[in-house]
Amino acid sequence: MSLIPFSQRNRDFSTIYNFRDFGGYAGHEGRAVKTDRLFRSAHLAALSPEDRDAIGALNIDLVVDLRYAPERKKQPSRFPDPMPHVHEYPDAPEERGAKVAPHEAFLEHDLQVAQDAHDYMMKSYTGRPHDPGFQRIFADTLTFMAKADDTNPARVLVHCAAGKDRTGTLCALVQSVLGVSREDIMADFMMTLEAVDIDKIIGPAAQRFTTRYGRKIDPEALWPMFGVFPEYLSAALDGMLDSSGDITAYVTETLKVSPEDIATLRSRYLED
Repeated sequence: MSLIPFSQRNRDFSTIYNFRDFGGYAGHEGRAVKTDRLFRSAHLAALSPEDRDAIGALNIDLVVDLRYAPERKKQPSRFPDPMPHVHEYPDAPEERGAKVAPHEAFLEHDLQVAQDAHDYMMKSYTGRPHDPGFQRIFADTLTFMAKADDTNPARVLVHCAAGKDRTGTLCALVQSVLGVSREDIMADFMMTLEAVDIDKIIGPAAQRFTTRYGRKIDPEALWPMFGVFPEYLSAALDGMLDSSGDITAYVTETLKVSPEDIATLRSRYLED
């Protein structure tokens, strides 16, 4: 159950979208996940000085950038002060020379109708828990959170490009480790529809892609990529949770994060 309303968890910045607190849910043994420690957002490339200062005031210790290398090169982050630790998605060697991210290549060459986009998104979510790059940055994030200063749990900002798909998967993993219910994890994931007016941005985006790729891109065909759907996150969660809905085996056996670190995370990020 969400213990704080959307109006309190959402931060309405002007140059960064979908920025919100993903704590504040009932966790392990009914203990609430601490607020003002866990944040999620879209990319940080367009931060105004005012928004940069406001985010700096949150004292973020770790920024987890889940974007691929071409995205980071095209839209480099403007980090707040003080400079946080930064974890970046570790592209595989064969991907490092790519000029565009996989989803951008799909948009350019393969998107025709909405079903194409839906199928692509389902494939992405299904594969993400098994991708070595995501596994590595997932493990590094959990380990950082467990190893940081015990007296002041690290403040973490997770982001990708839009702050919903790759970001949503890692946030769901963190929430699962902290014992948040699948129902609440899904509700948090779907909150993007409250944080972002997709109907307002999808038309201009379709026109921009039409101009860029030299072929007509229908706004309706983009909806499955710009929106969020429960089956997307379910596909990722099904790859991380066992039949009883427990995350432990994935975290300890696949990510190689110790049971002791799981206990530490719960001790640090759950209210007494």
